[in-house]
Amino acid sequence: MAGSRAAKTTVAGETVTVEEPETVQGDDDTWLSGTNKYGWPRGREALEAREIVQTSAMQSITNGIVDQLVGGELAFESETEGEADGVEAEVQELIRDVLTGPHLMDDDLDDLLTAAVEDMMGPGNAYWQLLSSEDGSLPVVSLIPLDALTIRHNYNRHGYPKDPPYYQASSAFSGDSIASMSSMNPTPLQAEDLAVMHYPKGRRTHKVYPVSPSLQVREWLEILANSTTHHNRFYSDNEIPPGLIQIIGSQNVDDVKDKIQAASGDPRDVPVIGGEGGAQWIELGGTAVNLNIIEEQRWFFQMCLASLGLGKQELGFIEDVNRSNGEVESSRIYKRVTGPFAKQFHKAFEHIASQFDAYNSLDEPFKPRLRFTDPREERAREERLREMYNAGGLTLRQYIRRRGDDDLADEDLTVELNGETVDYGDHPKHVVDALLRDARTGEDANSDVGSEPK
Repeated sequence: MAGSRAAKTTVAGETVTVEEPETVQGDDDTWLSGTNKYGWPRGREALEAREIVQTSAMQSITNGIVDQLVGGELAFESETEGEADGVEAEVQELIRDVLTGPHLMDDDLDDLLTAAVEDMMGPGNAYWQLLSSEDGSLPVVSLIPLDALTIRHNYNRHGYPKDPPYYQASSAFSGDSIASMSSMNPTPLQAEDLAVMHYPKGRRTHKVYPVSPSLQVREWLEILANSTTHHNRFYSDNEIPPGLIQIIGSQNVDDVKDKIQAASGDPRDVPVIGGEGGAQWIELGGTAVNLNIIEEQRWFFQMCLASLGLGKQELGFIEDVNRSNGEVESSRIYKRVTGPFAKQFHKAFEHIASQFDAYNSLDEPFKPRLRFTDPREERAREERLREMYNAGGLTLRQYIRRRGDDDLADEDLTVELNGETVDYGDHPKHVVDALLRDARTGEDANSDVGSEPK
């Protein structure tokens, strides 16, 4: 089709072009205008999502996710064993320099990750622009994050990318208002110009752009906003909520009125007890529970966490968390949050690496990855190493080194028994057991026979 850009994917190691479908994609997104001349518009709800993610509740959750991601080590995963050398090692260092920065505006990789997490939590997408060297000798030398609200995806009604596949409509949003098409000055962007990320659990068939956690709690926030307006009206300095005073026994009504007017704001606190029977306030409308602002804030915070599939204890937001369940909770956080977000960054890293001819000419020999503690993988890896050691596939020194304790692995792993020095660090476990038995005499010699590996 004229104006379309072929969509490509990789199957069995080969790049193939995807056939353009005849089906039509849903378009329930709120439109900025009646046309998608410069890509699919982002509606007002995208602006609302930006405002929601900037609330204190969402900011604290975003910070918790960022804490799980930043500070990691950039690593290169390869199917081949051993350290990379030659051209592959040079390409690794080149890509490491590009990813780690420094980037424009003095950003480093952690800054880029932080900005991307907030955009994925808010509007739903995150974008890094790939900047080449001025002389064109290198396809990427620096990265800069772009405001997600300004980027439009340029698909046709079948979901097939057009040419160009993206536009930056930099003036589409102006303050709190949405500009008209006549005021837009769109910048065309090719696929090689951007690294595109999206909220991992936000795909919906009736939406072009992801439904982020902020959009998922938008309705709840509207309820909270209405309730806040309700509070502001009822708890103003010169108003009280509607209700009735029930005077029990014989009291001076004027005295009761004076006490209420003196404490207008919340008549429940007015000291009207006295006389023979006292008095009580009967509310018409808001109750003490419905007018509890702190509880509503807590409720909204829990809704924000629920949009990510998490509880307060899993991000450490409560004091009485059961620390004995910490390992289980860490695994749950990685599965639901850290892992899916990291996967988006890994795709972006691979896209950046693929811009270099040297990387492609080596048939993509490695994958750039963020390496940080994955509790599930750490436990599985520890178990694999222990099994290999007990089966004789690793010496104790190799086992210790692969666990990451290089200092201990470099120590003298020998023991003197009955005047004989036994090296238990550089032999497989079954050989060490035999050497220890030979070094012992009498009753001790049979003590290890038939013993199970620890």
